[in-house]
Amino acid sequence: MKSIGFYLLKWWVDFQSIQPYWLLYLKSDVYCFLMYHVVRYRRDVVRQNLLRSFPDKDAKEIKTIEKHFYRNLCDLFVEAPKMMCMGPNGYSKRITYANPEVLDRLIERKKSIFYAIPHSGNWEWYGKMIPSFAPYNNVAVYKKVKNPAFDALMLMMRTKGISVETAEADTAFKHLVQRRNQWNAVLMIADQTPHGLASDYWTEFLHQDTCWFTGIERIAKSLDYSIVFVDMRRRGRGLYEVRYELITDNPKETKDGEIMERYVRCLERFIEANPDNWLWSHRRWKHQRPEAA
Repeated sequence: MKSIGFYLLKWWVDFQSIQPYWLLYLKSDVYCFLMYHVVRYRRDVVRQNLLRSFPDKDAKEIKTIEKHFYRNLCDLFVEAPKMMCMGPNGYSKRITYANPEVLDRLIERKKSIFYAIPHSGNWEWYGKMIPSFAPYNNVAVYKKVKNPAFDALMLMMRTKGISVETAEADTAFKHLVQRRNQWNAVLMIADQTPHGLASDYWTEFLHQDTCWFTGIERIAKSLDYSIVFVDMRRRGRGLYEVRYELITDNPKETKDGEIMERYVRCLERFIEANPDNWLWSHRRWKHQRPEAA
């Protein structure tokens, strides 16, 4: 049974979803000013992350990236409610694809696919598009939100109007094993922060020792999924461009850690080219490699 909090949140999202983009982005500018200058939302975390990730940039360059990041973050916030009312044609007008042939070749071979997308561009909008690419059994892997009302609302927004299953990260492997005889397309946000265990994949990323979940590699090798890195960047307000980079179409032939290393390098190149498009407000480097600790 859904709570009163859920219905209040849904009413607010429904109201925001019908508003014109010009009004939403006007609100975004106000939110950005308040978040950056008044509330100072995670300013210390963002600044520290940027300084450590770009030691070659001076203070002025870091501050410019920082301000652009907060504007991007607020734009994402006001764009999210549009998932309640926008259909495939609406997304098609706002998302372009630079090299769709990468995906087309895998679709022609009827290969099951992992779309490995980081917290970049508008990953939620991209998730609403995957059912339109080919007649896959579409699955979105997600991490459950602690607040049950917000978690239920996000699931509704992500699945409304499209044919897509959802699977929690902890049960994703079991979910896909049960569907191993189907033609599957799986969306996974692959830059989440794990617990910092020795069993995680550790490598240098943006000049820092960094740990990674290995689920995408382990599942791909077990079930023979191709993996495509989704490079989604903002090219204007409400406008995005997607580029694909094939990580592997023969996962069983890769060495342990090879897939994760390829993914990390794809992400690193993306961030260096589009530094304000990534989610700098999360505490990505809160763990030390266990041996060092």
